Amino acid sequence: MFKRNSRTGVGAALGVLVLWTVWAGPLRAQSDVLIDLSMETQPEVRIAVPAFSSLDGTLDTQGRVQEARKILENDLRLFELFLPVQRSVFRELEAREMNSGRVDYPSWSTLGVQWLIKTQYQVTGKDQIAFVFRLYDVVNERFLVGKRYQGNSRWLRKMMHRFADEVMSQLTGKRGVAETQIAFLAQSGKGKEMYIVDFDGYNPHKITQENSVMLAPDWSPDGKAIVFTSYRDHNPDLVMVDVTGRRRKVLLKLPGLNSAPAWSPDGEKIALVLSKDQNSEIYTLDRFANLTRLTRHFNIDTSPTWSPDGKKIAFTSDRSGTGSPQIFIMDAQRGDAAGVKRISFSSSYNDNPAWSPEGDKIVYTALEGGRFQIKIYDLETGKTFNLTTGPGNKESPVWSPDGRFVAYRLQQGEQSSIQIRRVGGKRSRRLTFPPLVALSPTWSPYPRR
Repeated sequence: MFKRNSRTGVGAALGVLVLWTVWAGPLRAQSDVLIDLSMETQPEVRIAVPAFSSLDGTLDTQGRVQEARKILENDLRLFELFLPVQRSVFRELEAREMNSGRVDYPSWSTLGVQWLIKTQYQVTGKDQIAFVFRLYDVVNERFLVGKRYQGNSRWLRKMMHRFADEVMSQLTGKRGVAETQIAFLAQSGKGKEMYIVDFDGYNPHKITQENSVMLAPDWSPDGKAIVFTSYRDHNPDLVMVDVTGRRRKVLLKLPGLNSAPAWSPDGEKIALVLSKDQNSEIYTLDRFANLTRLTRHFNIDTSPTWSPDGKKIAFTSDRSGTGSPQIFIMDAQRGDAAGVKRISFSSSYNDNPAWSPEGDKIVYTALEGGRFQIKIYDLETGKTFNLTTGPGNKESPVWSPDGRFVAYRLQQGEQSSIQIRRVGGKRSRRLTFPPLVALSPTWSPYPRR
C-alpha cells in the first residue's frame, strides 16, 4: 500500500551524475576540536574558505566556481557552529599558497583560523565540473579529509551541500543537514498547495495541484513521499504524493476525518486520527490497509508522533479533565489501554508534539501569555524549557534529522512564515518569504547516498 519508486527525483539523478571519491585523514576521534552536540551552546569554529583554484589550468567562464564558494560558506554559517573568516583577512596568504599544494599552518593560525578548506576545480565539459575538497585542522596541523565530486553543473548546489555536511560530520561526528529539505503548505487561491524548499531557503517549488484545503503533511522515513490530509474530493481524505508531485494516491477515505498522519520510523505504518467512531480517536494504518485502534476515550485524541524506536506514541488529548488539551505518551502497540503519561503541565493549551530523532526530547506548541510558543520537554530530566519567546504565534514544530534545529510556523498578523531555530540558539532564521503564506512544515530525512 505504501509502495514507492525505488529511485525518484533529485536524489536519484544526483546518484547517477555525481561520482564520489573519498580519501580520509586521521580518525575524527583523534581531533581535539570534535564538538559534543549534547551541549546546547558551543563556541563557533573559525573556518577559512579561500578562493577555489583550477586543477589543470582550465577556467570557469560562467561564474559557477565563485557561486559554489558562496554556497559552501553560507551552508557552514547556517549550521551555527562555524564562523567563516572574511577573505580580506587572509587574501595575501591565500594568494601565496594558491596552486602550491602546501599549508602554512602557523600563518593560518596567526590569523585566527582554526579549520581550513582548500578547493580545486576542473571544467570537464560544457556542463560538467569537478571539485576536489581538502579539509585541514589548523590547530592540530593535520589533514582531516578529502573528497572529489563530479557531475553536471546543475547539481552545483547539491555538491556544495554535500561537502558542507561532511565538514559538519568531521566536527561533530554527525552529518550536517545542508542536503535536507523542508516541505510546507502555503495559501494558493481558495485552498492550499504543498511546496518544498532547500535548507538554505533556495529552490522553493510547488509539488501539488490540490486547489483545496490541505492539512498536516508528514515526510516518509525513506524521503520518497509525503502524506497529508486533503479535502479535494469533498472529504478529509488521507493522501500520499511522491516528492516530485507526479504520483498521487489516496490511502484512506473513510467518512469523516482521516487526518494528522505520522509515519512510523520503519515506514511500515501511519498513525492517524479518524472520526468514524463519532469521536476523534488515534489509529494505525499498516501497508495492507489494516486499521488498529489505539485510543478509546470520550475526549478528543489527536496529533500522534512516534518515538524513534517505534515503541511509543506521544499525542494531544483533552482527557485530563481540565477542559484543555495536554500532551500524553502511550504504548504504540497497546495504546491507552496500557495507560498514558502526561508530560505538559505549565500551559492550558498544548498541541503538535514531535519526538526528537535521538528520542530524548519532545517539542510541542503551548499557549503562554496569550501567545503560542514552542516548548521542549526533556524526557531524561522531566523538565520543560522554552525554545521561543516574544511576539507572534509559533506553531507546528518539527525536528531536523540531526536533532539540532526545529522548524515551525510563525504567524504575525496576516504574515505567516516558516522559521528555523537551533536548540540552544538565540535567534531564528526565516526560511520562507512573501508572497508565500506558509504553514505546517515537515522536515525531510537525510537523503540516501
